[in-house]
Amino acid sequence: MGTDVSGISGDGSAIAGYGWICDTFNPNGSCSSSGTVQAFRWTPAGGYQTLGTPGTSAFFGSGAVSYDGSVIVGEHPPENGYSAFRWTAATGMVQLPINIAAAVTPDGGMVAGGDNWWTTTGQAGIFGPFPGFQDQTEAYGLAGTAQAPVAVGGAIGGSGQFGPVDHAFRWTPATGLQDLGVLSGGESFATAISADEKVIVGEARVSGGFWHAFRWTAAAGMVDLGTLGGPESGALAVNGDGSVIVGSSLTSGSTGSTVAFRWTAKTGMEDLTKLVNAPQNLLAQSAVGVSQDGTVITGNGRDLKLGIDEPWRAVLPLP
Repeated sequence: MGTDVSGISGDGSAIAGYGWICDTFNPNGSCSSSGTVQAFRWTPAGGYQTLGTPGTSAFFGSGAVSYDGSVIVGEHPPENGYSAFRWTAATGMVQLPINIAAAVTPDGGMVAGGDNWWTTTGQAGIFGPFPGFQDQTEAYGLAGTAQAPVAVGGAIGGSGQFGPVDHAFRWTPATGLQDLGVLSGGESFATAISADEKVIVGEARVSGGFWHAFRWTAAAGMVDLGTLGGPESGALAVNGDGSVIVGSSLTSGSTGSTVAFRWTAKTGMEDLTKLVNAPQNLLAQSAVGVSQDGTVITGNGRDLKLGIDEPWRAVLPLP
């Protein structure tokens, strides 16, 4: 139980996520029953705002936020089903004709998730497979506008020791899927793209089978960003010009050593637990969003005293 964030608006004004709501309180004010899950929008001025409950499932996945924070997309399915939503203050939570909503364009006009995309004009389609491969395409990030979108994700693009493997892709309506390549482990997927559309980040396998965060540009190709000392890392978000990348990394061989990181060309990969002034008991385990100017970062952590998940937000000057 707890609260998780999944995205931040480009201007840094709004954070979206989901959390467990207390149904019954004890006389001392503590929670005795928290079985209801709600998607939320959070702002520094207004705090938490729940977004509604049109579905019947206890699962929420509030996946992405538009540049100004006015549009939030995610998932709230019926029991044993799939269903995506798009929320605005004017419309509330509206069900979409796609199952997954992992990304939204900065203007809020196009939503993508899995192999599907949809726009507010009613257009819809699929990203499709790489030629000659099975269609198991997953889109995770969007840039551009609803009229001129750029999507990133992963799609089957090769085969490995244990069967088909994903390759990271960049997609536009004109070009279709562009294979971004792999590192030494032969598999990759992209999680986010900068607002200027020049930098793509994600995860790629390296020799030994572990995953490392990567940064891709047309000039340099896919570049391994390394780790904070452990065997694995992953990039989850990137700022507007690609100069700030955030994610999570292991600091040792222990699976319990996950911490949030910030990467810049000047500093390399930095442990955010050493930079963020978090409460004493909160361990910042992942950074999942960053504002376009790179100064506002949000992520998820663990309250070590209470044993619950808690989100965090930090405003950090650029190095």
